[in-house]
Amino acid sequence: MPNSFKLPLLLVLCWLTMWRPGAAQTPPVAEARLDMRRAQATRVELQASLIQIDSILQSPGYSSRIREAKRREAQLIRERLTEGDLQVGDQVAITVLNEAQLSGTFAIGSGRVLTIPGLPDIPVRGILRSETEDYLTEQLKRFVRDPSVRVLTSIRMSIMGAVGKPGFYQVPADVLVSDAIMLAGGPAGAADPNRTVIKRSGNVLFSQEEIRDALVRGTTLDQLNLRAGDEMVVDQTQVQRRSTVSILTVIGLVTTITYLVVQIF
Repeated sequence: MPNSFKLPLLLVLCWLTMWRPGAAQTPPVAEARLDMRRAQATRVELQASLIQIDSILQSPGYSSRIREAKRREAQLIRERLTEGDLQVGDQVAITVLNEAQLSGTFAIGSGRVLTIPGLPDIPVRGILRSETEDYLTEQLKRFVRDPSVRVLTSIRMSIMGAVGKPGFYQVPADVLVSDAIMLAGGPAGAADPNRTVIKRSGNVLFSQEEIRDALVRGTTLDQLNLRAGDEMVVDQTQVQRRSTVSILTVIGLVTTITYLVVQIF
């Protein structure tokens, strides 16, 4: 074979060896994840995630389970981009350098406004947690010259199930899912944190499998797109098991007492 034909033929053979049907159209799932080094997602990251998720949904190369999970994630992200993160009941810890009267922990009130004593209400609808510090700095410039502002946001959510201290908590938005469980006293008894679900309005938002993955990856509450009112339920089977044992114990005691009473009288 003439040498002039060898190089083109070799290139074609290499291309055929490397090419796989659909490979160019199927992006890896990992690409649709946020930058895990950042505890709170930026608007740019969320918008980029939406683009990547849309490419996954348009590809036939993923299972129905993955596609459904990505649809739900896309819906949560769109809600965040439109409505923002700060909800009624959330708290914002603000530190303004040399301005003690403007520093403190303040709650988001009705109408989704932040009330700082002595200042007009500050609307926070549409503001992401990652934008809160810059946003409040701009707002406070109307009253303070060149303010130096530091902000920490939290989410008012319930942590229930098999934990040491179930109840409602103001949980920092940038903490890991595992740390949120520890804030409620940690897993109680033989409870398995891998059997955790997150609910919104009574419906499961994230399944046990999804939370198990979040625990492994070190995902924060913000990265899960959580908001005020969400409920974390840790190993509900342990709670049900303890309830069953308690009922059986009570029944056993009643039976024993009844037997003793009959024997005595």
